[in-house]
Amino acid sequence: MESLLKWAVLNTATANEDAPHDATRPAPQKLDPAVIDAILGKPASVQMTECMEAVEHPSTPSNARIIALDDLEMLVENIDNASNVEPLGLWPRLGALYTDKDAGVRSGALWVSATALQHNPRAQGAFSKHGLLASVLRVLEADEAAAVRAKALLCVSAFIRANAAGLAEFIALDGLALLKRALESAVEQGLGAPVQKLLFLLGAVVDEALDENTPEELRPAARLPAAIADLGFVDIAANAMLRFANDKDVAAAVFGRATAFLVSVSGTDEGRKAVCASSLLRQAVDHARASDTIADPADVQALDDVLNQ
Repeated sequence: MESLLKWAVLNTATANEDAPHDATRPAPQKLDPAVIDAILGKPASVQMTECMEAVEHPSTPSNARIIALDDLEMLVENIDNASNVEPLGLWPRLGALYTDKDAGVRSGALWVSATALQHNPRAQGAFSKHGLLASVLRVLEADEAAAVRAKALLCVSAFIRANAAGLAEFIALDGLALLKRALESAVEQGLGAPVQKLLFLLGAVVDEALDENTPEELRPAARLPAAIADLGFVDIAANAMLRFANDKDVAAAVFGRATAFLVSVSGTDEGRKAVCASSLLRQAVDHARASDTIADPADVQALDDVLNQ
């Protein structure tokens, strides 16, 4: 610090002060880059690269690898840093971590990816170029850790939301069928949190398809809601309502998410027909109507309005 102060004095003194006059004044001293880093911090690109190197180094302990990924995730919250994941060559390296033996590292890598992809067309394009969606879908379906599967779903959501090209890629990879299996499995196992997240994603994608205010190039095909209904998601949502009806901790939340999804699907004629044709849904609504703890009355009324059209 003393040398830094001396440098500052020498380089800011005026002719009337005690600094040497021009004839004898030494050339300005160059500040050590390490001192600059200490004052201003390293450039984000350097920090990002160092985080990845720490994760990949074989001697880095598990907790330090996870902390490095947390730091990288915070860096890519900045959209410019997120766009630099590709120029820095980090996308393939992140993808390699999706199958790391450490579940915490797998989860962290997916979280970094999801954050970088959020509302970022440049990052989404790079992610697609490297074929990483297929890797994430495999994790979503097969990873043994629930926390990792949750981060994989977050990554899928960040990639396909407001990204018509990404959604098309997702559908081409049979992503809707995978979501159907994931939702059926979560309902069967009584896992309320993933059920809510899956229903939310489905409803959000349907809403985007029907939102006329969304630019055409960002909007999914108008046929999407009917295709989702054709795959049997209406009955799966109704089954979720019934499955969690006796779980006071999540019954209302699951019913609400399912209602929002079903109301969105009914925004097309074909979707509405599928909703109205579901005897399982009518059973779920009747059951909720008979109880004041299963669902918000507003949700019950919203489904009644659809079913009675």
